[in-house]
Amino acid sequence: MGIDDVFENKGTRKDARRRRRNRKIRRRRITAIIVVLALVAGVSGIVAVSTATGAFSSFFESKKDYEGEGEGEVTVTVIPGASASQVANQLVEEDVIQAASPFLKEIESRGVVIKAGTFKMRKRMSSKAAVDVLEEATAAHRLTVAEGHTIKTIKANAIKAGVNEQQLDKAIDKKKPKDYGLDVDAPNLEGYLYPATYDIDPSRPVEALVQDMVNKTKDELNKLAIPHDDAHYYLTLASLVQIEANSDPEVQAKVARVFVNRVGKKSQTGGLLQSDATVAYIHGARDDLTTTKEERESNNPYNTYKHKGWTPGPINSPGEPAVRAALNPAKGDWQFFVATNPDEGTVKFASNYKDHQKNVEEFRKWLREHRKKNG
Repeated sequence: MGIDDVFENKGTRKDARRRRRNRKIRRRRITAIIVVLALVAGVSGIVAVSTATGAFSSFFESKKDYEGEGEGEVTVTVIPGASASQVANQLVEEDVIQAASPFLKEIESRGVVIKAGTFKMRKRMSSKAAVDVLEEATAAHRLTVAEGHTIKTIKANAIKAGVNEQQLDKAIDKKKPKDYGLDVDAPNLEGYLYPATYDIDPSRPVEALVQDMVNKTKDELNKLAIPHDDAHYYLTLASLVQIEANSDPEVQAKVARVFVNRVGKKSQTGGLLQSDATVAYIHGARDDLTTTKEERESNNPYNTYKHKGWTPGPINSPGEPAVRAALNPAKGDWQFFVATNPDEGTVKFASNYKDHQKNVEEFRKWLREHRKKNG
């Protein structure tokens, strides 16, 4: 080996050591970069999940929460299709809740689904209190029209369920069945809003809700094969049966017969229905089911103590059993009836006034005990 070869080998070994040092430095740099990228990716992953799910959109926000039921009043409108996160942010902006996170946690833990609508809430509510209000109001977004409900009651319940009062007045007041496609000659919609449970959709016009009720009445008339020309008569009689009788089909059929007999040729009441229910329809009902002499002397066309024959129209929304009773009254010559014990649903019928007075005395006895018991 020559001297040149020796120097050449020494240089090669130095170069090798330098290359090994450089490779170690590069590995450390790459490792550091990978760690940084991993951290960035981790944070990005959190943000991505947060953005995608919505439930964690407040990951970095305050977890503080107001305490109590809140104060004052604020109206909050939830638009159709709004997510829980959007509702939460809206409530924060309105200062209903302090932060979205506790509210979303409360929603998730209780499995509450918030529907669109307008809600009356308070400022500075705890998340639990806010969810309580929304859950109760959402459940209330259904309207139940019970058998025997009047338009007055239906409207009051609809308003409680979130229906706009002005729009409801416009959809019902001064309207007739013909305005909703039901060819019946009636002065108003009383008796034509079918008893059932209806979903209230704030995105639909109020007229659509009323249309649903009238459509169900139309379906019922068709189901029972009642011609539209006769519908007003049968629904009027059925509404009297609905309010004057109990739920016993036999009693309902007998009550229907009494009213038919009272306006018939052999009437013992001079053609007067003499229904306290029609007087109560005018002046409001009492818990003890009575009317006063002054009320019975009213000149209102619905006062069947003053005006012969049928009322101008139904006095409530009758259910199917009452309509069936009106279609098929029991056979008999009864002219009078009285609920001698309303608590037990006892009803007694009579074909003459003398026997009726005996039954009335039983009712008066019940009435005295009822008033004494209830003050």
